[in-house]
Amino acid sequence: TYLDPAVTFTEKNLLKKQLYEAFKDFLRITEDESDFAVEQGLKALELFDMEMQEKGREILEQVEKENKLAILMIGRPYHSDPGLNHSVLEEFQVLGYPILSIRSVPKDEEWLARFFKEDLESGRIQSPLEITDVWPENFSANSAQKVWAAKFAARHPHVAVLDLSSFKCGHDAPAYGLIDSIISAAGTPYSALHDLDANKPGGSIKIRVKTYAHSLELHKERLEDLARGREKLARRFEKSRKTEGATKDGMTREDVQGGSEGFARKKAISE
Repeated sequence: TYLDPAVTFTEKNLLKKQLYEAFKDFLRITEDESDFAVEQGLKALELFDMEMQEKGREILEQVEKENKLAILMIGRPYHSDPGLNHSVLEEFQVLGYPILSIRSVPKDEEWLARFFKEDLESGRIQSPLEITDVWPENFSANSAQKVWAAKFAARHPHVAVLDLSSFKCGHDAPAYGLIDSIISAAGTPYSALHDLDANKPGGSIKIRVKTYAHSLELHKERLEDLARGREKLARRFEKSRKTEGATKDGMTREDVQGGSEGFARKKAISE
């Protein structure tokens, strides 16, 4: 038996009704049993998302601390499957780049706020999760997620983007140019593989992986140079601050000493 009912995950009560109608005769279950199963499934889904986002946060904080790069794969959920992505993600992992999916990027608005600070303060957006500032009339949930992921990557200096699509997916096509514009404006490392399932893609994918990996290495070197520059500037500032403090302390002691001696001389003369 093959079942393919249309269901929605945005309205829980409607989802319960749809699933019950689809499975009641096949599974011989009551509506209460079906509703309970849906509740348990949603709880498991929420727990999974929390675990994914926590792992994503750890990776992002680690690469930021170590001045390294993580690759954010923006694609559809099935592109995490090695059989469908032709192991392109494993190719990058072997080269030392941790892989993030859209789902693993933390959605905690407080955590995200520092990356979207300017947009929030200017009133351009009300939430770090908004995309209406760049795509006000979005129509596809997955394409909208890809656009948001591009916005996040454009604001995180330690995130590069790998945009995957199979057969130049028609649903994602309207977002291709928008994503490219967002990424290009920020200078974020970016590679698009919109033809993953082209004939005999293995060889061409390996070549493109090597090419992109070279670009990532150059970007990583720039990050390291910037980090060294910041450290050097911080050391100079600290040294200058200490020198200035020591000078002020020295002047204070001399002033105090000179003032005391002058007072003693005046007192001796008056006596």
